Amino acid sequence: MRALIDVAVIGAGPYGLSAAAHAVSAGLDVRVFGRPMRAWERHMPRGMFLKSEPAASDLADPRRVHTLDAYCRHEALPCAYGHPVPVETFTGYGRWFCERAVGDALEERDIAEVRATGDGFLLRTACEQQVRARAVVLAVGFVPFARRPPVLALLAPELCSHSCEHDRLSRFAGAEVAVVGAGQSALETAALLREAGRGPPCWPAPRNCAGTPSPSPGAARCAGSPRRTPAWAPDGGPGPGPSTPGSSATCPPAPATTRCAPRSAPPGPGG
Repeated sequence: MRALIDVAVIGAGPYGLSAAAHAVSAGLDVRVFGRPMRAWERHMPRGMFLKSEPAASDLADPRRVHTLDAYCRHEALPCAYGHPVPVETFTGYGRWFCERAVGDALEERDIAEVRATGDGFLLRTACEQQVRARAVVLAVGFVPFARRPPVLALLAPELCSHSCEHDRLSRFAGAEVAVVGAGQSALETAALLREAGRGPPCWPAPRNCAGTPSPSPGAARCAGSPRRTPAWAPDGGPGPGPSTPGSSATCPPAPATTRCAPRSAPPGPGG
């Protein structure tokens, strides 16, 4: 077992790397556990762009030198106001930032368990090694918290998957796809599917609906509605919805369709 370290950061995405950079700059004994930007590489669809402008997409560098603009100049990539940042560029930037601002504090190992002790915390890695730390920063990202409505658990994995399970949407080529959700992940997935010509328009569900299976194919409807109506017009603009990353489900055609629960039910999946 190692001697007691000051800070253990679990997760090597944008937040974990930023927290680690500040700890390193402050002279603390810090270790970062995880593979840099892994979720951004494996769980974000190709073709996605950041919502934020380049100047608002920097990781938190205490010296303010390892910026996205500096990375883009280093790699001869465009970086200007009004120019969307591709997910591939941001992923590369995170790794570049890690090399310069975190350095040897990175350990590309996964943490399997964290327990509180009298003088801090005891961490157990996936390979059964132990690390003691005075403080722990949890920066595990969105993947462990992907929300799947219980009613969709009845569908086979090949018929219903979560948006965070796909880094490429080519598997849906030629298929009709229903995107359940009306937040950022749902709208982004729907837009990318349409741009790639993956079947007909997608149908994000309103934020006040929770998906429930219906024996009637061909339409989405709300409980108590006298007739079938689309849950969302394909040519309409984006509607209201929470913006929780990675909380939408993607469903190819299935024998059942989706209905909306009454307004008194808990909100359905958001993006």
